[in-house]
Amino acid sequence: MARRLLQQVMEELRLGRDVIEDGKLAVSEVATNALRYAGQATPPELWIWARIVPSPQLVVSVFDGDRAAVPVASDGEPLDEFGKGLQLVREVTADWGTAPTRSRTAVPTCGKAVWFALPLPEDWPGLHYRVHPGAAAYHLLGNLVRRGFEGRHSPGQNGMSVLVFPGLNVWVHRRDFCGWSTPRCYVRRPLIDLQETTELLVRHLDPAPAHTP
Repeated sequence: MARRLLQQVMEELRLGRDVIEDGKLAVSEVATNALRYAGQATPPELWIWARIVPSPQLVVSVFDGDRAAVPVASDGEPLDEFGKGLQLVREVTADWGTAPTRSRTAVPTCGKAVWFALPLPEDWPGLHYRVHPGAAAYHLLGNLVRRGFEGRHSPGQNGMSVLVFPGLNVWVHRRDFCGWSTPRCYVRRPLIDLQETTELLVRHLDPAPAHTP
């Protein structure tokens, strides 16, 4: 199912044949491992979105409900299929990683996502797409509320508004989301990177840290 859904998206985006095959291989490895850790109470979820920072990429993320099991790609032993599979993901994708997050189902559940990124073609139409800041603020707030966080929207002047969360304010400008992720780290993301920004903020707002086994 994951391979078929991802292939459909990649073909619609006109990704190259080699990239499509690499993506299908990578999502098979990641989805198989998610099924191993998800458990019956929290089924795995497949998320796909585009981002333009750090470069135009298609991000493929697979969620499972076991936050404690943090995967590591390594050469491993001959029978270490999990480590070998993630090493393969690392080799055939532009980037990959794992992060604590919450499910997108009706009842938000803490877990983790293993993700990888594939390069988007230079003529990807989204590069020139403009997002209205009001719509961006509305959808970002909705994304985070559905993940179990309390927040509110405070309209400002000159088209700027602020999303207020416990311990965090996110300013929505004409083209960017902006905010301090830490006292020393100022984050700026383009409005089109809505889903990427959502995941960054989930990691910031979630009080439950990931645990290394």
